[in-house]
Amino acid sequence: VVKPAVDRLAELIAAVEAVRTEIEVTRLVVGTGASESNPDRADLVRLEHRHRELEVEVREEVEAVQATGGLIKDARSGLVDFFSILDGKLVFLCWRRGEDRIRYWHTVEEGYRGRRPLTIRAPREE
Repeated sequence: VVKPAVDRLAELIAAVEAVRTEIEVTRLVVGTGASESNPDRADLVRLEHRHRELEVEVREEVEAVQATGGLIKDARSGLVDFFSILDGKLVFLCWRRGEDRIRYWHTVEEGYRGRRPLTIRAPREE
């Protein structure tokens, strides 16, 4: 669930940014005194509608990741953290788009820069 949602989210963010740029340019054109019948006004309405649609799709993908317990830390790079307990401490398991599975962890305070590889340890005998 997480990988497809994060992949789609990256695509959506690129689309949102492209539409925002088009909206800015079209607003400048319309703002120069374009008449009501100017096709740029209709384009602006269409672009603003598309932007709202994309925002809904972004929210849906974010919610899909959150439903798994994931916290999106960087949508562009596809960085997702998951709360976990390691050696009795609250940590984040850390996954990034392109990685085949969760292989890293970091403390809540350190963040991504403090990523360390997960290691398999034998259970402690008591």
